[in-house]
Amino acid sequence: MDKPEFILAAKAMETLEMYQTFYGHAPEYQAHHQEVLKLLRHKGASLLVSDHGPAKFLLAFADALEASSLPGEYVPLSRRQNLA
Repeated sequence: MDKPEFILAAKAMETLEMYQTFYGHAPEYQAHHQEVLKLLRHKGASLLVSDHGPAKFLLAFADALEASSLPGEYVPLSRRQNLA
């Protein structure tokens, strides 16, 4: 758990949990949620040129956080590709 990308992901979750405690799902929480996603994606994209493993982890983690806040059932990638 001492890898920088894991530490960043854990800090992102702590931050979102703190904001959710104060704001619930109010617009303020949604704004902070979007900022955290943007930060994770920016860091992931910046690592793509040098370190693909951590970059892919951060980008996938941001996608998972975004998917967790969407309404409805989660559809795995393998099933989404078959539906297209």
